[in-house]
Amino acid sequence: MATIGDPKDERGASVLPPLARRWSLVGLIALTAFGFAQEPRKEEEDAREKRAASRQMRVDSAVAPAVGRLTAFFETRGLPVWRNRAGTAPKWQEIGPSVLKNGWGGMDNAGRTLALAVDPRDARTLWVGAASGGVWKSVDEGRTWRPVADQEASLSIGALTIDPFNHDTVYAGTGEPNGSLDSFHGAGFLRTLDAGRRWSLLASDVYLGTHFSRIVPHPKRKGFLFAATTRGVLRSLDGGATWVQLLRGRATDLLIDHRNPNSLIASCGSSNGSASNGLFKSTDAGHTWRRITRDLPTDGRRMARIQMANSTAHPSVAYAAIYRTNGGVDMFKTTDFGESWIRLPNAPDYAGGQSWYDNYVACSPTNPNVVFVGGTSTYRSIDGGATWEDNTRSYSGGPVHPDHHYLAFSPHDPQTVYLCTDGGLFRSRNLGESWESVNEGLSTIQFQSVDVHPWDENIAWGGTQDNGTNVYSGKLAWTNTFLGDGGVTKANWKDPNVVYTEYVGLTICKSTDGGKSWRWNTTRGIDPREGKLFYAPYNLDPSDPDVLVAGAEKVYRSTDAAENWTAISPKLGHRVSAVTVAPSTSRVIYAGTSDGRMWVTPNTGKDWYEVTKGLPRAYVNDIAVDPRNARTVYVGLNGWSPDRIWKSTDAGGTWRPLMDDLPPMPVHAVTLDPRNPERVFLATSIGVFVSDQGGGRWQRMGQGLPTVPVFSLVANPRTNWLTAGTHGRGAWRITLER
Repeated sequence: MATIGDPKDERGASVLPPLARRWSLVGLIALTAFGFAQEPRKEEEDAREKRAASRQMRVDSAVAPAVGRLTAFFETRGLPVWRNRAGTAPKWQEIGPSVLKNGWGGMDNAGRTLALAVDPRDARTLWVGAASGGVWKSVDEGRTWRPVADQEASLSIGALTIDPFNHDTVYAGTGEPNGSLDSFHGAGFLRTLDAGRRWSLLASDVYLGTHFSRIVPHPKRKGFLFAATTRGVLRSLDGGATWVQLLRGRATDLLIDHRNPNSLIASCGSSNGSASNGLFKSTDAGHTWRRITRDLPTDGRRMARIQMANSTAHPSVAYAAIYRTNGGVDMFKTTDFGESWIRLPNAPDYAGGQSWYDNYVACSPTNPNVVFVGGTSTYRSIDGGATWEDNTRSYSGGPVHPDHHYLAFSPHDPQTVYLCTDGGLFRSRNLGESWESVNEGLSTIQFQSVDVHPWDENIAWGGTQDNGTNVYSGKLAWTNTFLGDGGVTKANWKDPNVVYTEYVGLTICKSTDGGKSWRWNTTRGIDPREGKLFYAPYNLDPSDPDVLVAGAEKVYRSTDAAENWTAISPKLGHRVSAVTVAPSTSRVIYAGTSDGRMWVTPNTGKDWYEVTKGLPRAYVNDIAVDPRNARTVYVGLNGWSPDRIWKSTDAGGTWRPLMDDLPPMPVHAVTLDPRNPERVFLATSIGVFVSDQGGGRWQRMGQGLPTVPVFSLVANPRTNWLTAGTHGRGAWRITLER
């Protein structure tokens, strides 16, 4: 690194932190002593750094701790709603996707769904639980859908069932059980007594932070419920109002003997292996349990996730799929409700290396020889598990989106099944021989990022979880143009035919026709050996959209529209998690890391100064720089700890927290109003908030936005829209005040 002078922004003000500015003329030796200049880390430090980063990511998780979301939900309800100069509270407008056209296999897709129930009175009435999009209802067999729980404390639905005695009573367990980075924790147990018009949040004291796998009503006793959750197996005698724990462990499934409903089989299946993993049986409605060991593996530390199913009409026949921690699956069958088992040697490895994430077993309610298993694809056996066929061929040219989480049989027709996947909901009317999409109107897309056309309000792009990158053209239905996972998406603000998107691991792709087609991996010069986040950050220079910056372990820069890249920093931390260029001067670049370090360069990367001091050590989600002054910068942090938004007016030399009356919660994105940079917008795990004084005295932004995590915000002064990309309820927008 070279000795530097005192760089200035466009207004002539220094962009260096005060201490760095003081020492700039005497060189980087002095700066290093004060912690502002850092050389690349030694190789022997990598292992220690990786462990520290892993601990930091757990602490900063957006899906934990337990109490955070519920506290934030209730505390933010008491904040005022922002009003414009006319005294009006603007309303959010949903812009879709109501469905993704031309998705996987040419089928229509939606966001990740995890649970489904068919009304026993009417085959046309369907209920769906989405991973982070809430509860949905259809009364016309899936031709149309409407959300029925948008304003509840948690929209992460892990399990859902209809009460067998009153079919207007529906139960939903919040908290997704699938163990991904966006498997959000729950806030309690939801119940409606009037077919979805009103909901009650019950047992939050029991279920805070819990993830639901299954809700099983007792078929002969009203109000008698069992639940399989990450807290174990629990029981309620009053329709879900109160619960007692019956069995400890990470309960992944639960079977009931419909002929003798005091008999239960529970599976505990922590994906990393645990002494508590295995199958357990109770014959006294859960009061006592015994581990089932006959004919089954016995070392729970070698078992991973376990899923089960049995037949309603023949409940003694059950199937159990036990994934091993070292890979592969052992599948077993019982004909005496767990007293003895036989191994099914031909069972497919249906979930591959991600059994922790997508994994289910389902058995026909009328024919115990018909069984489905699903993960990356869905397989079917019609001879009791002796032989299997890949029913959906999801990775072999089939039309059904891969990554399967749940399959439900219609109680009205045993040939009709519904399949919940990362691409929404699919139905077969012939036991899996053919499939159709049931996603029209199921607006559950999980955006990672959105960007908008610079002057046409009817064009936008968005990268999504496992549904690729999609284009908005003024209608609620968006069009998929890029399959797989879609990460950061950016449009060239001079020539919006040039659009960038990202597959995982900083695989940047470029379009020159507005997102209709893409050139794969325009990252020449970025070291493929460097570690990168699953969705790695990159950004366009606000002064020149052909200049891009991106983060791996180092910061990289391209000056030719992503054709070639050059490293402009040493290794800054475990992984770069946010990087942005100051609008007022391209020389100033800020970067944050996943292990909670904050950096700035005043001269396009020749020198870097660590400006972490004064900030909590937390995963850096986003950085926003005041367009008037490169020294004024905002940082949004992950996690449910206090003080997740910070501001510096001296390029990171000092920091002050801005949370004020906001409760502890993750800040996923920070955006400034381009016409009035004192107006600051925050995208959080609860919604969007606004301050009119450069931070503090926060208010809720607008009316009508579901209580869903918001991952992305973009403010466009030309079209006068603030657009939000939510992680579970699609994209929304609201007018900016002129």
